[in-house]
Amino acid sequence: MVAILSREQLQASAPSVFAASPWERMSGRYRMVPTIDVVDMLGEQGFRPVRALQGRTRIPGKGDFTRHLIRFRHDDHIGPLAVGQELPELVLTNSHDGTAAYQFMAGVFRLVCSNGLTVQSADFGSISIRHSGGADFRERVIDATYQVIDQAPRSMAAIEGWKGISLTRPQQLAMASAAHEIRPNDAIKPAFLLTARRNEDYTDAEGNRDLWTTANVLQENLVQGGLRGRASTGRRVTTRPIKGVAEDIRTNRALWRLTEEMAKLA
Repeated sequence: MVAILSREQLQASAPSVFAASPWERMSGRYRMVPTIDVVDMLGEQGFRPVRALQGRTRIPGKGDFTRHLIRFRHDDHIGPLAVGQELPELVLTNSHDGTAAYQFMAGVFRLVCSNGLTVQSADFGSISIRHSGGADFRERVIDATYQVIDQAPRSMAAIEGWKGISLTRPQQLAMASAAHEIRPNDAIKPAFLLTARRNEDYTDAEGNRDLWTTANVLQENLVQGGLRGRASTGRRVTTRPIKGVAEDIRTNRALWRLTEEMAKLA
């Protein structure tokens, strides 16, 4: 069963979610709606926070207002899950330092590796709500939420199609080369990104692997890091995990688009 984040866990992971006022350098036009208020609004609709992440800053005093990300799952998908199952998620990002509006995106969680991609299809990206306040703010939040969730069946259908597309080793290498460009690192070769971390993600006897599994192996290696390589100086290095909100979103959405394009080619 998925672990729903308590308020204490949410605050430990992303304290800026609980900011009660904007960063001191914000102008008077900024209308403050604390993220925790939106979390509560979504909770009334059955959406529970299951993961949170906060960005970093080098500016003194700005840490409690930086960009943050929360992934939500609906009550309908909170129960026990089957290994390998995928579930739709709602992804929310915001900041209270003027760098981002409220942004709602679709996400997909894969149980086998406990990772989550962010959907970025050709006809659906995200919905933004500016920090302008207003009596209809709650209505706009709920409307944006269900617009995102309405896209879930199409995303899940795409995934089922990708599971049926088998990639040869050369095709996997081509996809890994494109993924390597998303987060370039001269210390590792693109082929390193195809390293499976569990039996379920291994290739078959002929070296083939389906498109969806390939995408998730690439995603896990890019996002979680931990790959060992050698820098141009000869020094051994280990790739770092993604910890920033903006980079997390950029990488995951780029991988989704790459998988869509690979499906067309394959």
